[in-house]
Order: sequence, then structure tokens, then C-alpha cells
Amino acid sequence: MNHVPKEDDGLHKAIQAFKLSRYLKESRFGFFLLLFSLLGTLIGIGWLVSREPTPVYVLKEATFQKVVPYFFKEDRFYFWGQKDKESGYYIFDLKSEKLIKEDWTHKYGDSKGVYRVGKKFKVRINDKKSERSLMLEGHQTRKKISGSLPLLKKPVSVSPAGNFFVYAEQAESGLNLHLYIVEAEKDILLNKEVEPSKVSGEQWVQWSAEGEYFLIDHTLYRSKDGKPVKKLDGHAAVWAPDGARLVYVESPKKQVDDRKDSKERPFILGTRLMILDMESGKLQRLYETEAEQWIVGKAVWDPSGRYVSFPTGKKINEETYFEKVHVTDGKMFHYTENEQNLMPTRLNHLTLSPNGDYLSYAVNGILKLIDLRTQESKVYDVYHQVQSDPDYVRFDPKGVWLVQNREILFVADNMEEKRVYQTDKQVLGFNLSSQRKKLLVREESKEGQILRLVDLKKSQDVTS
Repeated sequence: MNHVPKEDDGLHKAIQAFKLSRYLKESRFGFFLLLFSLLGTLIGIGWLVSREPTPVYVLKEATFQKVVPYFFKEDRFYFWGQKDKESGYYIFDLKSEKLIKEDWTHKYGDSKGVYRVGKKFKVRINDKKSERSLMLEGHQTRKKISGSLPLLKKPVSVSPAGNFFVYAEQAESGLNLHLYIVEAEKDILLNKEVEPSKVSGEQWVQWSAEGEYFLIDHTLYRSKDGKPVKKLDGHAAVWAPDGARLVYVESPKKQVDDRKDSKERPFILGTRLMILDMESGKLQRLYETEAEQWIVGKAVWDPSGRYVSFPTGKKINEETYFEKVHVTDGKMFHYTENEQNLMPTRLNHLTLSPNGDYLSYAVNGILKLIDLRTQESKVYDVYHQVQSDPDYVRFDPKGVWLVQNREILFVADNMEEKRVYQTDKQVLGFNLSSQRKKLLVREESKEGQILRLVDLKKSQDVTS
């Protein structure tokens, strides 16, 4: 089945050109790069309008009024969908090219009301008028863990391997926090009468990669016995993707900013970035800012656990300005990308590729992609993706896949772009098959959303 998208009339590209020009004016690229970029964009608009649309070979598509993505595993897209008067859990299998209606939560849980734990158990939140309870369910067993769960968005947090979970329970004053060891069926009280604000949000419990340790507020616990092992003198902590290392910002002696809940705008955290190794007990200072400079956002790790990236900036007239993004391995390598913005900015989706080959982040709806090996960079208009899909950039050994409004691009090692998919609808997300031969695209439609499976091999603009 062939699908040929309608071509834009050039207006959308003109809007992109304006956004990019605004970004480039404020960046270090300067006047000449701005001029060449605008000329190239105008030429591109004329070429786009005059040429024939690229055919897209659609293998299968399905329309839903609503789609809630959960995860993608072994070339299968797991989601909840609603179509007409019917709703339920679905699997879109890229290998068999089939859409399957199946309640996969029995196997995987849904990370909202049902959680898979251990080898043979799951925990379920039961909401009733009289109580909100937590049940541990086995093959033929059912045990009530608690009958007084609080009305939190996520009152339960499960370790990566599923062998431990932490839950909050309503107390006379505040909340009691418990650790449950699944195989031993052992419940351990961690803390009494904790303020509800300490356990709000999606990640009020942060687990180390293997689940040996977890962090709640400023306290680090050992999972095997629930013992508190360290009080963290800092915040904005992030576990490494392997081992039991934790990067965090050391608390400043004097509080200078109270906007800790901001997810986009820069906010002052401190001046020192630290790494704590829980196994060895070693504490290392990874970075310290210069005078009048501050760390203004959480650090991120690359998937290999070798590199760390973080933003810094300054405060002028009660406003915090994001100025630089750093990448370091804590040893010999330290790269700095400068951002000379005239206004406080919104920083989204700071990401490092495996082995630290690429750095990407979005500022005010403009994605900046940097090849750290060559220090070449490009910018893209991702305003809509920032709003709808945090996973709009995917890294491959041979390059980068990314969404830019109504098209999906592949950026090769030499920063050469190839358009692999184009549509007349807004792209909300995408997934790639393991062999990179098929592409599952999620798009907006008048009815709601369309899931479209595309054969990349038969499309004209595919990667080699």
C-alpha cells in the first residue's frame, strides 16, 4: 500500500526559518551562518514546493481516538488504545505486521495500577470507596500489604529487577514509608510520619541500576535490609546506568533560588557537581563553577555510564540565564558548548548518546545536535515534539534518528541528513525495528491518532 503525503505550501518551512534565525542570532554561529542558513532555507522552500512528493510504503495502519504508549520491546509496541466505543491494551508487532488486542499487563504490569515483582508475583492497587489497598498476588495466592494507600499519583515504586518495592501508607500525621522484600515476603518500616511533599512526583524513590540502593529525599538506603547508609548533602541526584554511582549537586551554603520544581527553565542548584560511589564510598568532585556561575539543571549520564552532561549559567536581576552545556568524563575530557541567549531559556531533553559521541538538547523549541568527535553541530525545529514526545531523538551506531515536525530524519556520522519519512500530519512519536527495515510512526489525525507501519527498504529516502 502506497501513501503519498500532501506537500506543505512552504509556509511551515518559512516559520521554521524564522525560528532558526532567532536562535542563530542569539548563538555563537554569528551573522554569516545566519545569512547562509536563511538563503539555504529559501532555496529549500522553492525546491520542496516544486518537486514530487516522496512515496511512503505503508505496510499497515490503524486509527485510534486515543493512544497511550507504554513501552517498545523486541520489535513490539505496547500501548493502550481507544477506538469507537472499544478500548483496551494492544500490541503492534512490527515483525508480523499485526495489531493484536491483548491484556499484556498480566505479564508486564502497567506501572500505574499493576506492577510485576519477583518471578511469580505482582502488586495491584485496588481503589474502592471504603479504602485504597495494595495487594500482593501470586499464581494462586492473594495477600493484602496495606489497606491505607494515600492518594498519591504513584504510591508504589518497584526496583529495576522487581525484587524490592517501596510504598507509602497513610498515617495519623503524614505518611509511613515501607520497603517490601518480595522473595522473603518481608515488610520493613523505613520512616514514620513523613511529609507528603517528600514523596510526591513520579520518581520520589530513585533506585540504583541494579537496585542495591535507593534514594528518598536526601537519605540513601540499602535494599537488602532497608538500613539508611548515608545522608546526601545535595540534591538533583541521578544514578549511573550501571553500578551504584550517583551524581548530584552539592547543596550551597546559602539558599539562592527556590524554583527546584522547574523542569524547563534554568534554576540555581549550586556550584559543585559531585559523584558518590556507594560500593567504595569514594566521593569525587566532578566540576566546580567559576565565580558568579551556577549549575542550573540536573546532570545526565550517557548510556555507558562514562560521561556526564550538565548546564551552567548565571543570575542577573533575579532571572537565571542558561549559558553553557558541559560534557565530561571526570578525567581528561571536558567539552563546553556555549549558548549566548538574550533571555532566560527553556532547556529540554539534555541527552548524551552511547559512548558520548553525540550531545543533544532543545532550547525554546530548537534542537541542537552536536557531534562531540568533530564538534560539528546542526539545529532543528522541534517545538511540537518538545510538547508531545520526549523520545523524539534516537541514537544509532551509525548516526541519529530524529523527528522535526512532519518528517523523520536520519543524520549520518558526517552530519549529512536524509529524510526517511514525511507526512502532512504532525508526528507524535516513532519506533524502529531492530534491523532498521521498518518504521512505526504515530501521527495526529482528525479522528485522534494514526499508527502507521512503513517499509523503509522500499521508500526512496531511506538510509543505506
